[in-house]
Amino acid sequence: MGDPKLFDTIGTLYDCVTEPGLWPEALGQITELTDSVITVLAVMDMSKKTTRFSAVHGDPTVLEPLVNTYAAHVPFYSILPKFEIDVPLDFDEMCNLHGPDGRDVWHASRTYTEWMRPNRFRTGFNLAVMKRDEFVGALTTITGEETPSTSAGQALLSLLAPHIRRAVTITDLFEAEQRKAVLFQEVIDNLAHPVLIVAADMRLLYANTAAETLLRDETLVRQSEGRLAMAYLPAQASVGHAVALGRRDEVLLGAVGIGVPLVRTERPSIVHVLPLTRRHAGRLAPKAAAAIFIAAPGINPIPAIEAIAALFGLTAAEKRIAALAADGLTRSEIAEASGVSDHTVKSQLRVVYDKTGTRDQRQLQLLMRELTPPIKTGQPDERDET
Repeated sequence: MGDPKLFDTIGTLYDCVTEPGLWPEALGQITELTDSVITVLAVMDMSKKTTRFSAVHGDPTVLEPLVNTYAAHVPFYSILPKFEIDVPLDFDEMCNLHGPDGRDVWHASRTYTEWMRPNRFRTGFNLAVMKRDEFVGALTTITGEETPSTSAGQALLSLLAPHIRRAVTITDLFEAEQRKAVLFQEVIDNLAHPVLIVAADMRLLYANTAAETLLRDETLVRQSEGRLAMAYLPAQASVGHAVALGRRDEVLLGAVGIGVPLVRTERPSIVHVLPLTRRHAGRLAPKAAAAIFIAAPGINPIPAIEAIAALFGLTAAEKRIAALAADGLTRSEIAEASGVSDHTVKSQLRVVYDKTGTRDQRQLQLLMRELTPPIKTGQPDERDET
């Protein structure tokens, strides 16, 4: 956590939200941290097979044929939805996810035979940074043959993963033409999504037009003595915690404050928190600590474990352990299923219970049941209206 390069990279990632031209710089920092030569980031529409957003870092001469020709021939797009969020996969893990023929399929692809092999490149890590409805976002690192990817690089990318996800998710809320706006206020004022700027104590400093409409309705969010308040108390606690963490140390944010369900419904509106202490938002709100983006409900229900992970900031490993525990597996069964020691499971469960405010496995199961769709938040006929 004390690595200044890691800290600077996280800061640059968040700066990319308001200054999209910084994405190549952020990817360059990731390239350096992971001992890679190329890093590619893309958000893709899997149904239309088109790229919604992309950024790259590396030698432009080498990248040009990849971007214009060979990226379309990567044979593993179909397995992207299977990737676990925030978990970087190395080449072997990606091939195994594809199936027994994964390695042969890759080595037979044009991307490998006509671009990777002639340039003496190796596949580094592949990381899912977005899985929302039909959109999938992924980051890929590529190394030279003489510098294969390492476990240290994978560990660093795991630390960066939730920060990359936060920056990509919020960036994706901007329309392409709105990304060109110079002033932060101009950007958020033109967003259809509600955006609220708050101080460290959740005092509301600014709301765009969409957010003002939401505040007047008071169903999801409202002002209480000048502070932002959310109807769903777990969401209020989660967002407040993210604002405080982001102000104190952006590195600590991790998975906290991304994809937080705003209400207990099958398809809730979702909140993302962007720290602003180090951003250039002074002209808009000098004491701004965070921007709170509210995304409209998606078309797919949110699984209970995803809601719990977002509300309580569980890491990918903690989410996996929580899901197994909620399914009723014993500690030894969880250890066997996860391929870790009983001691590791015990430690992770302790963290899960602490984060979720539960005392034991039974309470965790009750929490999971409470958040399992479909959830009725009022009268039975109101569920589809939320």
